[in-house]
Amino acid sequence: WSLPQNVSSSPSSVFDDEEESKLSYTEIYQEYQALVERLLEDYLKEVGINEEKFQEAFSSPLAKTHTSQAILQTVLAAEDFRLFKKMMVQKNIEMQLQAIRIIKERNGVLPECLTEGSDVFSEIEQEEMKILREVLRKSKEEYELEQERKRTEEVSILPLYVSCGEG
Repeated sequence: WSLPQNVSSSPSSVFDDEEESKLSYTEIYQEYQALVERLLEDYLKEVGINEEKFQEAFSSPLAKTHTSQAILQTVLAAEDFRLFKKMMVQKNIEMQLQAIRIIKERNGVLPECLTEGSDVFSEIEQEEMKILREVLRKSKEEYELEQERKRTEEVSILPLYVSCGEG
């Protein structure tokens, strides 16, 4: 059982990865809850499982495994807004990537409007790498100075141990 198409296609495009949730998210979430509940009820009737049996199976140790959780994510999202939002953001990203792949397949290359940020990103990455190298260089220098200080300290203390041992 997967995310219903009428929920998974267009509404996910309004979801972004911002911390704050918008009112439209709540409205979509409520529609999603009602849809999942209706689909689940219909499915359980179709396969002849009553609600108690489903609840029993849903709370069994087998339902807690990673694989089961992945399968049940669609149902669980109807009870957990954060999980629902995460799922919608992921679906939005997948749809954007799919659109980019289709554009690239049809045109052979991406339009300039979709590649303009790549140079800026590269410049930012290069600047970050330069800063990181500088920080690592300074850290290495400080470490080497500290090691040298410790060796010098050990060498200056060594005669004290030797003279104390002889006396």
